[in-house]
Amino acid sequence: MIIRFFKFTKLPQLVTAMIISFLIMLAFKNLNDLISELYSLCILILIFFLSLFIISKNSILKSNQYISLGLIIFCGVYFKMPAEINITLSYLFLLLAIRKVYSLNSKKNQNKKLFDIGFWFLISIILCPFNFIFILTILFGVFMFHKISIAAILKILTGVLTSAIITLFFLDLIGHVSFNTDSLIYFFDQIWMIYLSNEIITSNNYNHWLFASVSFVIFLYYSFNFFGNNLYERIKNLFLLMFFINSILLVFIINEYSIFLFFPFLVTLIKIISEYRNNLFFEIAILIAIIINSYPYNI
Repeated sequence: MIIRFFKFTKLPQLVTAMIISFLIMLAFKNLNDLISELYSLCILILIFFLSLFIISKNSILKSNQYISLGLIIFCGVYFKMPAEINITLSYLFLLLAIRKVYSLNSKKNQNKKLFDIGFWFLISIILCPFNFIFILTILFGVFMFHKISIAAILKILTGVLTSAIITLFFLDLIGHVSFNTDSLIYFFDQIWMIYLSNEIITSNNYNHWLFASVSFVIFLYYSFNFFGNNLYERIKNLFLLMFFINSILLVFIINEYSIFLFFPFLVTLIKIISEYRNNLFFEIAILIAIIINSYPYNI
């Protein structure tokens, strides 16, 4: 069966997952804008590998098996939803910050890690200003894996300031920004207009909530059954819970929210698959989910 094929995440399974993801993209996306969609797919693959690295190196799961199967299931939903390259790219930088938060528990090079958290997080916000709400996840993670102190916050702010200076220098270099009060007011007006336009779209489209609802049910099941048998696992899962809550909040803000559910969706799904891999009923359920996921509805 399909779950047995993905028993271990090795190179053949990864290649298979990438090819199937590409075919899904061709089936569900507008071929007139193929180059743009290829960029989105490449970013998604980078996010996938980064997620795999976080999972395998930071022991969220004891192994990374079935993760490529999770990618295939996710892609069927992701490529049916509206998406912008900037938003997808912003999630890549957000995950870089999240990776550094997870790695704080190793107690090595913590000053550099705190700096990197601020650096990558600000780039994520620049690409998608709504990512600011993930400050709750960042601060909660620093509290859980390190400690909240004035020194820690200053180190994160140093990374933020460095990222801001580099970004402003680059924008000034290419002549795309002017630094004055009017440009700042215009920036926040644009954010508000984006929010209002997405609110209109989501309020009139009930299918917008479908994937978020399914992800929420999966995460609740995960939380009640696989939240961890020791303090170390529970701390990591509490951080994942905060990350998931922040991601769900985006459902109420933007229409292109699906990518933000990728990491918590992937972790919870592959954990459940690994626990029920020998259950025939569960294998049939996975196959049905993939078949339904192949139906070209539009969200």
